[in-house]
Amino acid sequence: MAENNSNQTVTPISKTYDIIIFGASGFTGKYVVREALKFLNTPNSPLKSLALAGRSPSRLSEALKWASGPNPPPKIPLLTADTSDPSSLIRLAAQAKIILNCVGPFRLYGQPVVSACVESGCDYLDICGEPEFMERMEASYHEKAVEKGSLVISACGFDSVPAEIGLLFHSRHWAGPSAPNRVEAYLSLESDKKLVGNFGTYESAVLGVANSNKLVELRRSRPKRARPAIPGPAPPKGSIIEHQKQLDLWGLKLPSADSIVVRRTLATLTENPHGLPGVNESVENVKKREAFWSSVKPAHFGVKLGKKSLGTFRKEGPSEDEVASATFKMWFVGQGFSDSSVASQGKKKPDTEVITRVMGPEIGYLTTPIILVQCALVVLNDRDNLPKGGVFTPGIVFGPTDLEKRLQENGISFDFISKKALSA
Repeated sequence: MAENNSNQTVTPISKTYDIIIFGASGFTGKYVVREALKFLNTPNSPLKSLALAGRSPSRLSEALKWASGPNPPPKIPLLTADTSDPSSLIRLAAQAKIILNCVGPFRLYGQPVVSACVESGCDYLDICGEPEFMERMEASYHEKAVEKGSLVISACGFDSVPAEIGLLFHSRHWAGPSAPNRVEAYLSLESDKKLVGNFGTYESAVLGVANSNKLVELRRSRPKRARPAIPGPAPPKGSIIEHQKQLDLWGLKLPSADSIVVRRTLATLTENPHGLPGVNESVENVKKREAFWSSVKPAHFGVKLGKKSLGTFRKEGPSEDEVASATFKMWFVGQGFSDSSVASQGKKKPDTEVITRVMGPEIGYLTTPIILVQCALVVLNDRDNLPKGGVFTPGIVFGPTDLEKRLQENGISFDFISKKALSA
C-alpha cells in the first residue's frame, strides 16, 4: 500500500499535459479541439497545456489546422494512440491530468481507454450516450478508480448534462414545502436548414438502445440501487405520443440515455444525501456542497422528443452552415405539490406546475464540445473539491460546482419560465 501512496504524490508533478483530446480528428473531436483552443493559456483559464491524440498524425494535423482557422495552428503535440493498442493508451494516460475521449461508439472502443486512465490515476471524461457502456464501466472499474484516484465521468456532452443540470436547476424552483412529483423534458431541435446527422453519432445512439437487453442482464448481477423518496404516486405510463398544449409540441416518448443517467444520479444522491466529499475539500466548499444538495428535490423523470426533428444521415456529417443554423430547446415541465406533506394523504393529484428551459446551439458539434470542455475546466480548476476517484454520472459530481454558471457564460442558457396552480 505504501508504494501506491508514493506513486500518488509523484503523479501530479509528472503529468505533461492538463488535457489530451483523444479522437481529436473525428467529426466531434475537431469541434472539441476548436472549443478547447479558446481556453488555452487565456486569462483565468486553468488550461495551460494541451495535446491531441489519435491514430493518424496527418489527420490530427489537419484537424488542428481546421480548428485554429483562420489563425495559424499553435504548436501543440500530436500523439499517436489507438484503442486496439493498450500500451499506447497507457502511455497517453501517464502524460495527462485528464483525457477527453471522443472515440465512439463507446461500446466498441471505450473500455480500453477507461482501463488505461484508471490504471494511471488519470481523470477521464467522455461524450458517451450509451447507458450499457456507462453502467458496465461503473461495475468493472469503480472500486479501482476510487483506489487509484481516477475520476471517470461519462455523458459529459449533450447526453446528458442539459438533462442533469437542467433538472437540478428546475428542482431549485420548488421552494419551501413544495415538491415535484414528475418532470417531463420535451426536447425540441430547431433549424432553418435541413439538418443532417453524422452516421457515427447515429450508430452510437442505435447501439446504445439496441444493447438494452445487456443492460438488464448487467443490472440483475449488481446490488439494487437506492430509490429516492418522491412525494405522491408514481405517474401513469402515458401514451407514446401526446400533445403538450402549453408548449404546442407533439411529444414522442424516447428510450433516452438522459432519463437513465438522471436516475443513477438520484440513486447516488439517495445513498449520499450530502453529495460526494472532495479529496482535499475546503471547509467552505463542504458547506456549499451540503447546502446545494439539501435544496434538491428528486422527481420521476422522462424525456420526449418535441415535434418532428429527425433529419437524414450521411457518413460525412453536416456542413458548418447547417451546424451554425441549428439550436435546441429542452422544456422541463414539472408537476407536483404546493405542500409535499399532503401528497401522501390519499390519492392526491398534483396541484402545482413549474416550467423551466435549457436552450443552446446545435447539439452534436457545438453544445457537446462546449459542455465537455467546461466540465474539463471545472475538473482542472476545482480538483481538490471533487471526489478522489470513482465512476460517476455528471450530475452528482458537477451539480454543486460552477458548471451551470460556466455553461450560461458560453451560450447554454437556463431559464425559469412559469409557476402556476393546477385546477383540481
